[in-house]
Amino acid sequence: MARDLARVLGRFTPRQGWLENDRLLISWAIGHLVELAEPEDYDPAWKTWRLASLPILPEQFRLRPVARTRDHFATVAQLLGRPDVGLVVNACDAGREGELIFRYLYELSGCTLPVRRLWISSLTDEAIREGFRRLRAGEELDRLAAAARCRSESDWLVGINATRAMSKRSLTLVSVGRVQTPTLALLVQREKEIADFRPCPFWRVIVTFQSERGEYRGTWYRGDEAELWSEAEALEILARVQGKPGMVGRVTKSRRTQPPHLLHDLTDLQREMNRAYGFSASKTLQLAQELYERDKLITYPRTASRFLTPELVPLLPRLMTVVAAGEGPVAAAARELLARGRLPVTGRLVNPARVKDHHAIIPTPRAPADGGPRGDKGRIYEAVVRRFVASFLPSYVTEATRVETVVGEDRFRSEGQVVLQQGWRVLQPSADETVELPPLEAGMAVMTAQAAVETGTTRPPARYTEASLLRVMETAGSLVEEEDLAEAMREEGIGTPATRAAIIERLLEVGYVEREGRALRPTPKGMELIARLPVRELTSVSLTGRWERRLREIEEGSEERDRFMKDIRAFTRDLVEQIKRLDAEGLAAGMVRSVGSCPRCGAPVVERWQVWGCSNWKTTSCPFHFSRTVAGYKLSSRQAALLLSRGRTGLLRGFRSRTGRRFAAYLVLNSEGRLSFEFPSPAARKQRRSKRKPPGKG
Repeated sequence: MARDLARVLGRFTPRQGWLENDRLLISWAIGHLVELAEPEDYDPAWKTWRLASLPILPEQFRLRPVARTRDHFATVAQLLGRPDVGLVVNACDAGREGELIFRYLYELSGCTLPVRRLWISSLTDEAIREGFRRLRAGEELDRLAAAARCRSESDWLVGINATRAMSKRSLTLVSVGRVQTPTLALLVQREKEIADFRPCPFWRVIVTFQSERGEYRGTWYRGDEAELWSEAEALEILARVQGKPGMVGRVTKSRRTQPPHLLHDLTDLQREMNRAYGFSASKTLQLAQELYERDKLITYPRTASRFLTPELVPLLPRLMTVVAAGEGPVAAAARELLARGRLPVTGRLVNPARVKDHHAIIPTPRAPADGGPRGDKGRIYEAVVRRFVASFLPSYVTEATRVETVVGEDRFRSEGQVVLQQGWRVLQPSADETVELPPLEAGMAVMTAQAAVETGTTRPPARYTEASLLRVMETAGSLVEEEDLAEAMREEGIGTPATRAAIIERLLEVGYVEREGRALRPTPKGMELIARLPVRELTSVSLTGRWERRLREIEEGSEERDRFMKDIRAFTRDLVEQIKRLDAEGLAAGMVRSVGSCPRCGAPVVERWQVWGCSNWKTTSCPFHFSRTVAGYKLSSRQAALLLSRGRTGLLRGFRSRTGRRFAAYLVLNSEGRLSFEFPSPAARKQRRSKRKPPGKG
């Protein structure tokens, strides 16, 4: 981003950690540079994890440089203190987290210079120039900064105290968080529903009717149900109607108009890419960020809005012209829209009241080079462009027909659907089938030509995918599919569009959740944590949703930062006290799970902090242990069990050398607990490469 700004603002000379010309200095905060201090920075005694020292509640939060970027922090702090610098422009990401990065850096450096804010949603040259023409006063973002500090400090308080308390009480490392734990609770609750589910058989009676205007099928029903829970009853109905005459009862027709989908925000884009291609939320965010920063092809992706502002309306024909220059059905639809003249702009597209920080994700006026981005990045760009064009197309209109047919005392339902207008569905075909019924009228006589009983079994609820979990996180547990209703409930979501991907990845990283195909499944460790947490509010999606709403109210000025933090501190005190009252032995027995036997003394090997180690380490001082992370690769419970039972794993890919090079190897464990690499032979590597090659044509 610094290079983009420099390219637009003039000629710059590269220095060691910044760019400079005769008027401006530009540096960067990559790696964030500043973080909240750790407990031991306040009191050396807090470095040791003790229940007696909890809760840890600093009166004033302190800041410290991030260790890995300490040198660059010193460079930026030096620039901020130069006597020839009179004004600071905050050009970090225009959002809550970008504001926090700058405020922490500004504060720790001791800078007191006046601040202006660059607030842009696109990194095109035009957007950068316009942003610098409209620099905002730094004080305008004070409420946003207050909300950002509250989010950071509340996560610190709840995370540090709950993690230490639960870890000490359960004798194993436990990770607890203000947002990650309620998210885990969602997955655990769904897993319990699946485990408790008992499949039930059901039966349906399906009849083919013959009328003077053609055949059609009907399903027996009573009330709102078409399923029968007794085979005997289904066979009884079958015998009653087989070969019997009937009559068409009510015939109702209704027209359904489905407007185009709203434009993408980040969460909706992540859901679409997960459903269509299985992308993780973090992968979609990473690629969208590249399309924004590097390629300049889409606007700011970390947005929570699905609408545009009126200032963008004059730009829309230009964007559509860029799309129309391409190939394929999306470009063809864009050309057709431009040929009609004025673009149809409605309230589903432009609504300034629904835009807070950033508008929806749309393409920029930059024309893609060389046919546009390819691969996975190309799929994301295509999705953004397709949604943008589709938002200007007419509604998808269908006519649904429902027919009731009466045979004696039994009623049968038939449904048909005809597409009257494809509208925006030309760019996103519907999976709905077109089922046409004959032109039936009430009172028309029919004959039961065929009748049969079909059987089935009820199914358990599906596990969450990232797409469905993101939707539930967005609406704080309310499963709402209608877009307009879901929009109204978004104020109660947990996390933000920018943080939800990281929350899911964190649950995977600490071993509470695992991927099973596209589904997310809680591990026994994750289920045990939720079962044994004494503070039920910490697992409450609705409570976390209310906290997130209060953070937004702080941004808007209707909530006070001090009041929010007072409530968080009180919650933290209560949380720690409840954990202290837990039965330590029972908790430890439930949370600590063995992955095998110690080769030295035969005791169970369990997870301990950053190692797998002998459970006798306290009683007999057995020293056996081995690291959970090797060359950047984190071992799973299954791989640790293989090391203990067989002395080696299968071939693992994803290790990193000290120079950053990735490599594959087998891990081997000896009886002393020492790990070593074993590399496949050249012949084996050659054989694997040949298997990966596509077969040639014979």
